[in-house]
Amino acid sequence: MTWQAAQIISLLRWQRHDILNHLQVISGYLQLQKSDRALSYLQEVIVQIEQVGRLMRLKQPELALASLLKMEQAAARGITLTIAVHTAMENVALDDKEALTLWEAAWDLALALAGEGNTLQVSLTEVEEGYYLSFKAVVPAIVPAGAVNYLAGLAGRRQIPFTWEPEKGEMGLLLRKQLKPILA
Repeated sequence: MTWQAAQIISLLRWQRHDILNHLQVISGYLQLQKSDRALSYLQEVIVQIEQVGRLMRLKQPELALASLLKMEQAAARGITLTIAVHTAMENVALDDKEALTLWEAAWDLALALAGEGNTLQVSLTEVEEGYYLSFKAVVPAIVPAGAVNYLAGLAGRRQIPFTWEPEKGEMGLLLRKQLKPILA
C-alpha cells in the first residue's frame, strides 16, 4: 500500500479534530462543575484510545493504516465505532497484499452494513485457526448484493472462511495462521 501525503494529512486532521472534540467536552463538563462526569468521559476516551493503539500495533502496518482510514470514513458517515482488539496478528498465513485486500473489503462491507449514523462493533480476536475479524451493526442497513459477492469471492478464492448474517447485522472473516513446522 502506497500512502499519499493527502491521505496521511487527512488522517492526522481527523485525529486532531477528534482529540479537540474530546477536550471541548471535558472542558464543558468542568466549566459546569461536573467533574465526576468529566472524569467518567475521560475514562471512556482513554479506553477508546487504548483500543486504537492496539489496532496500530498490528504486525502488519498496512492493516493498521487501512483501519485508521476506514475509521475516518466511518466518522464522516456518522457511524459510531466500538473496537476491541485482542491480538497483534503475529502469524498471518496470507501475504501482506492479500491480507490487505481482504481486510479493506471486509471493512467496506461492514461500513455498508452499518449504514449512515449507526453503531458498528469491531472485534479482532485470536482463535486456534487464526485471527477472526468480526463486525456487528446494531441496526443493520440493506447492503447491495455486489458488495457481499465481492468479499465472498475474494475469501472463497483464498479459502478464507467468511460468515455473513445480515439479518443479525453480523459478518466475520477468519485470517488463518501460518502452520508451524513439525520438528523431526
